[in-house]
Amino acid sequence: MDKPIAVLGGGHGGHCMAAELALQGHAVRLFELPEFAGRMQAVFDSRKIKLSGIGIQGWAGLEQVTTQAAEALQGVEFVHFVVPAFAQEAFFDAALPHLRDGQTAVVWAGDFGSLRLSHRVRTMRPRLRLNIVETHTLPYGTRLVEPGHVALLLTAPVVLASALPAARNPEVIPALSAYFPCVKPGGNAIAAALSNPNPMVHPPGSLLNVGRIQYTNGEFWMYREGITEAVARVIRAIYEELAQVAKAYQSELLPFQDGDFRTTASIMGASFVAPFDTIGAIAAVKGPTSIHHRYITEDLPYGLVPASQLARKAGLSTPLVDSIVHLGSSVCGVDFWKSGRTLETLGLAGLSVEEITCLVLGCDASPCCP
Repeated sequence: MDKPIAVLGGGHGGHCMAAELALQGHAVRLFELPEFAGRMQAVFDSRKIKLSGIGIQGWAGLEQVTTQAAEALQGVEFVHFVVPAFAQEAFFDAALPHLRDGQTAVVWAGDFGSLRLSHRVRTMRPRLRLNIVETHTLPYGTRLVEPGHVALLLTAPVVLASALPAARNPEVIPALSAYFPCVKPGGNAIAAALSNPNPMVHPPGSLLNVGRIQYTNGEFWMYREGITEAVARVIRAIYEELAQVAKAYQSELLPFQDGDFRTTASIMGASFVAPFDTIGAIAAVKGPTSIHHRYITEDLPYGLVPASQLARKAGLSTPLVDSIVHLGSSVCGVDFWKSGRTLETLGLAGLSVEEITCLVLGCDASPCCP
């Protein structure tokens, strides 16, 4: 019999992942931080989630819904962190004392979260033998209808994933793919993180339309109104800069065709699919509704800031990425260079390019590998 599965995070993605896995017949434990539990009291009371939309549908019964990380993680094989990048730290805090040897922690979508978790494990529990996986995106696009009811709107045909180090991919990724067939080996954790389309699309798409966003008081649909030909050129140029960064660390980004950039959905139209009308489904997603939206305040500091710092470490120039970080900092009145995810917080600041590459690929007898 399969071991139970822990899903950490009670937002859109956590609701959807817990429900889908449960409807597939797996025993699922859903964990939420105590301070946010009230938002999903209906799920705590019933231990059920309704999944609608495309794909498998119905009421999913969960084995457990809890605010106690020890309960959620006891005896599980997979620990899925399904939270925004800015919330990962709090969930790492909750989980770290209770993780056990041989478990696999998967960070969805990573935004370099696997490297942050690995650094914390090495610092706080150096003897823990934990498999850690970076993914480039969630396996679906989903939205909460209400607490206890989530709609699955889009699915990802391919999710790049890499263990840390990637030398463990042959044993770790097939086990994960058994639950998520869309998961494919993604080179290494840096390549998987850089392949996330959100930081490539959302910050430029938002910041180059910031006047429209504020003028309409948030009545704005970026994937309907905002991805014009000029904005698409910027997104394509950012992708090319990030591709060079991935290459410097011996890997490649998820490839896209030129035409993928030239739709109103940009590369999201190739990253996710929906029955009949993918572009229309993406266009229906409203936002960003303000300059404090996650499209800027998450995707920029947790995606583009570490990418820029990795580039500098490798002697590369990323003028457009850097410009977007500067522009976002000015628009939002926040220094994202300081508040974002940095090489220091990832435990990489004191390492060379060769040592970082070794860390993410895995090199026998190297002191820099976990």
